[in-house]
Amino acid sequence: MKKWISATTLSLLCLALPVKAEQYRFTYTKLYYQLKVNQKEGHEDVRMALFFNDAKTGKACQITKAWMEKEEHYEEFTIPSNQELPLPIDNNLKSANPLVYIQTEEGKQCDISMEVLANKPFRDSVSAKELRDLTLQMDVMLADIGGMFAKYFMPDVEGVTFVFSDAVTKGVSTSTGELLPLNNGKVTIDLRKYSDDVKFELPTEVLKVTPWLVK
Repeated sequence: MKKWISATTLSLLCLALPVKAEQYRFTYTKLYYQLKVNQKEGHEDVRMALFFNDAKTGKACQITKAWMEKEEHYEEFTIPSNQELPLPIDNNLKSANPLVYIQTEEGKQCDISMEVLANKPFRDSVSAKELRDLTLQMDVMLADIGGMFAKYFMPDVEGVTFVFSDAVTKGVSTSTGELLPLNNGKVTIDLRKYSDDVKFELPTEVLKVTPWLVK
């Protein structure tokens, strides 16, 4: 984790800059208890991730700045292209319980969202077998989140959803000759339809790979 710097010094620097953003604040422990499932075994290739999604479109809001602070300590987060909040899972931070601040685009209402994601970035192509192996771990993670009772009522993960940036206009093609179109920036893969050796050609790197459950 990066070394903390003086929050007072950073605040004075920020006062000189005009800031137009929506701001959200949480205690570290509130977010920690949502993400600690990542420390369990059985789903090393998937994780629970934290996003702020547009209440109207469901797409990830752009995080313009995010940081945590406690008294004289301050640490700013580097936000990846998929707009995930990369909160470290750390027992020392849990004890200190700093405040976590998130700034998003002005004028948008953003709802906090906990999502199960693949850890590995996907680009070029991926096989149905690779995706099927991922869904097994997604099932395990969802069972860990829901607990013993919930797993008897939750449907199995039968596929994945690829989430792309707004700049992408082309869908996903398969080695069997299909073209799976984009729908609001997403392509859903129902893995029940494909044998393990089928490959999916991706138009660009995927921002998120999330589980798809049959409703």
